[in-house]
Amino acid sequence: MTERFNEILLDTSVVVAHLRGDINVLALTTTTETSLFISLVVLGELYKGALSSTRPEHNRHRVDDFLSIAGLLHPDSATAEVYAKVAVQLKRKGHPIPENDVWIAAVALECNMPLATRDAHFQEVEGLKLIGW
Repeated sequence: MTERFNEILLDTSVVVAHLRGDINVLALTTTTETSLFISLVVLGELYKGALSSTRPEHNRHRVDDFLSIAGLLHPDSATAEVYAKVAVQLKRKGHPIPENDVWIAAVALECNMPLATRDAHFQEVEGLKLIGW
């Protein structure tokens, strides 16, 4: 039986796969009541990718349009505390992950949401629930 979630945080890798047409995040949710979210860090990574592309305006609009199906979460001081704990834990394990991904993991942990991702390195983060899309 597939686990059902009411809220899911999306990693950049999943949003990019959706925008490229490789997956449909709405079709992958187990119920129509599932709310999708991205963090401010993911939005920044998406804008960076759009602006670095050969069609920056077109891709920027696609990112903006995606915000109609996913809510935007803003990190705050509580997120910063979770970030620090995750960063220290990863350093002690000797398994660092990209800095932006530590922030994404911190948002997921703070909000008690599973993270939908295609990046295996998130498995290094203790207590983080993952969905492989």
